[in-house]
Amino acid sequence: MPAHTDRVHVPPAQDARRGVLLMVASAAWFALMAAIAKRWLPDTPPQAVVLSRGLLMSTVLVVLARRRRVPIVGRQRAMLVVRGLLGYGALSCYFWSVQQLPLGDAVLLQYAHPIFVAALAPWLLAERTSRGHWLVVSIAVLGVGLVVGPSGELRGAAVIALCGAMCSGLAYLAIRKLSATEHPLTIMVWFPLLTVPGSLVGAWLGGVDSIPRNGAEVTAHVAVALTALGGQITLTRGLARVDAARGTAATMTGPVFGVLFGLLLFGTVPSPTSLIGMLVVGACAVRLAQGKQSPAPTPLPLPADAPRD
Repeated sequence: MPAHTDRVHVPPAQDARRGVLLMVASAAWFALMAAIAKRWLPDTPPQAVVLSRGLLMSTVLVVLARRRRVPIVGRQRAMLVVRGLLGYGALSCYFWSVQQLPLGDAVLLQYAHPIFVAALAPWLLAERTSRGHWLVVSIAVLGVGLVVGPSGELRGAAVIALCGAMCSGLAYLAIRKLSATEHPLTIMVWFPLLTVPGSLVGAWLGGVDSIPRNGAEVTAHVAVALTALGGQITLTRGLARVDAARGTAATMTGPVFGVLFGLLLFGTVPSPTSLIGMLVVGACAVRLAQGKQSPAPTPLPLPADAPRD
């Protein structure tokens, strides 16, 4: 086994920009996933969607991991479990808040997760966050607010929505930390696997409504899983290349893609205010891609026979 070095590896600027672009791509995948669920699974209990997504994603990722001889168990097993449970908590809180709050409020609160990441990354990952980054994130939050048009009538359900945002932020920090020791496939497998037990109970409580009624709904479940898979792949690879604060801030482009998919699938024409917000968020994403990269987690040496990525 090669000797371990204390030297901190700093990815080149080009690789960091690629990481930001991958995070933007993940936001697009997840926005498409939500649009598909809203368009073709409007009456399906959210936990049933989480269950089918978890089962299908787990099957695909386990097969890929076995074919590429990637270890599923991983090195940091406790952290992998934490990442999976945080992801399930974030999904559940988000779906629930969408049902209880106006859509704009739920989306805006969910996309507060970069604030949690920027606040916690210096403590949990030793990644410095500059004052300029806070300014860009604050402007991006305002841009998201213009896009989604929150009502401002935040009730007790907003606490659940904020818990979901915090779970998302902590999950992203966990992925960033795991990327130093784990193969991307190992990280990705654990998330859908750990969503299955809880969503299985939720789907069972949902009764017959949880069962697809026709071929169109079966196709929609598959499409949700495939788009979620695309989002997880780009998310995990992106956080391996760019520091957590910048990477998660780039995902605030999600509502912009949501507006675009709303136009394509539902014919919803964005308002002038939404268009201004989209330009603001887009400008912030470009600024994040040009920013200074923080040191990446120091990777541990892999065994000689482990697959490289």
